[in-house]
Amino acid sequence: MKRRLAVILLLLLAASLALTLAAWAFGIFTFDLRVALWLRGVETPAFEAVMAAISFLGDGWIPVVIVLLVSVYWAFRKGWLEAAFVLATLSAGVLAGVLKVLVGRPRPPSFSLGVHLLFPSFNQYSYPSGHVLLFVVFYGFVAYLAWKYLAGRSRWIVIAVCAALIILIGPSRLVVGAHWASDVIGSYLIGTLWLIILILLYLMVLFRRAESSDSGQVL
Repeated sequence: MKRRLAVILLLLLAASLALTLAAWAFGIFTFDLRVALWLRGVETPAFEAVMAAISFLGDGWIPVVIVLLVSVYWAFRKGWLEAAFVLATLSAGVLAGVLKVLVGRPRPPSFSLGVHLLFPSFNQYSYPSGHVLLFVVFYGFVAYLAWKYLAGRSRWIVIAVCAALIILIGPSRLVVGAHWASDVIGSYLIGTLWLIILILLYLMVLFRRAESSDSGQVL
């Protein structure tokens, strides 16, 4: 199991690095242009409205407020460690901002900086998508906590909602014209890697806390 996990982490790291370096070195890919042109020919108002609503959940302070609310929920349940790690998912936004500046890829021509965007100096760049990265890490971690601690129908409802948001946020960013396709792909790769690392850190803290508790009982 440990070997398989190590292989998965290495593959995710290699793929993330390869795509990030390619975005930095070559800028926009032919694949990105083809996807953008194809989307321009698709006119389905209802679908576009749904995609815009999903994308809106990641705009401005909205995701920060959602993270804080979920963290407060776990604190109310006396899950202080869980509350802390939920807050730690905001690190995905910091990671996205750093990578945006390092890669420096321009946004699609249809994109314009809005007043709702935090840190315009970061958001003028396209790679990776901060929305996608944060959704994968935050909602992925919430789904993990639901799987671990909830039971019955509530567990599967939370997991289903989180999975749907993670799956839909990528296409939504393309439909609203905020990103290139490779921005989204890279964000899914980097976000999955960051999510696994966060879960492993959480499990490590749990294990050490359990060890300390056991040794205290023996003494």
